[in-house]
Amino acid sequence: MTELDRPTEPPRRTRSTFTMPGPKGRRALVWLASAGILIAVLYFGIPRLAGLNDTWRRIENGSPAWLGIAVALEAVSYVGYAWTVASFSSAAGIVLGLRRSTEITLAATAATRLLAAGGAGGVALTTWALARAGHGAAGAARQVSAHVVTTYGAFMVIVISVGTGMALAGEPPALTALPAVIALLLTIVFLVAIQAPDAIARRLDPGSGWRHRVLSLPRALSDGTQFSIELLRRREPGLLGVAMWWIFDIATLWACFEAFGGHPPIAELTMAYALGMLGNLLPLPGGVGGVEGGMVGAFAAFDVDASTALVAVLAYRAISVWLPALPGVVALATLRRGDERDLLSDDEDDEDA
Repeated sequence: MTELDRPTEPPRRTRSTFTMPGPKGRRALVWLASAGILIAVLYFGIPRLAGLNDTWRRIENGSPAWLGIAVALEAVSYVGYAWTVASFSSAAGIVLGLRRSTEITLAATAATRLLAAGGAGGVALTTWALARAGHGAAGAARQVSAHVVTTYGAFMVIVISVGTGMALAGEPPALTALPAVIALLLTIVFLVAIQAPDAIARRLDPGSGWRHRVLSLPRALSDGTQFSIELLRRREPGLLGVAMWWIFDIATLWACFEAFGGHPPIAELTMAYALGMLGNLLPLPGGVGGVEGGMVGAFAAFDVDASTALVAVLAYRAISVWLPALPGVVALATLRRGDERDLLSDDEDDEDA
């Protein structure tokens, strides 16, 4: 009998040792104000200083209908990810519901903007929220690991399949075959690492501190992979949410190109999207600049008009990242209030006991 097959009991609410990640109080206000000023300078000041007024005005002249379609497509993308969060939680015995999982997804988006670098803020927030929901620290870490494995596993499949296909069609190897080979090698390294995480840790002597945390990743990823495989064997419908997340997000970028009269081939659009997404790994404030620059550069390398690519990518990022971040801030506040209510409830239970 697997863990997924065991009957589960409603979790007992206990005082969590987890606290909501990220800056708090006056420090949070200062951080948000600084990030807001930086974003304003990057998005509104630099383009004018660089003489890109004409390009900037094109954003205001985009097709409202196509931009509306882009917003709808991105909404479906977020619903897909929220579906995955809810499905994974339910499979582990805790029913979140689509509303709560959507709050967690949007709050994670806002946390990712606050704590850039590979989505670290979103991972921390999701782990905290799932732990508070009743999964505990270990269960929450296992689920978040499964989310990472399935989400980026699908991303690797996209890079390998599209890159290989374009390379065979005669497209530049540096933009197609090379990323596909790198993605394949990373996948192989990952599959080897999760086979014997304890042996790797012993051989490399993890010690303590940052070295210990880094070398503990194979164990966490191994647990998440096993959980994902169990769900795949059970044909868990929520896994389709991962495909929805990527497919509809790419479709959002396509709709933004259509809004400004651009029509790049789907394969080139998908590959440029994938190459640009690597910019998320850069620890830039609010994640600003890395993805945008990567995507525009990739489109230019594919001979897509640079000015059209610039406005399309900026519109896409506004819709896919900054627009959801607004309700994400509200979701963060909602989750925080829920946490405070739970703590008060715990105190009352302790007094009654």
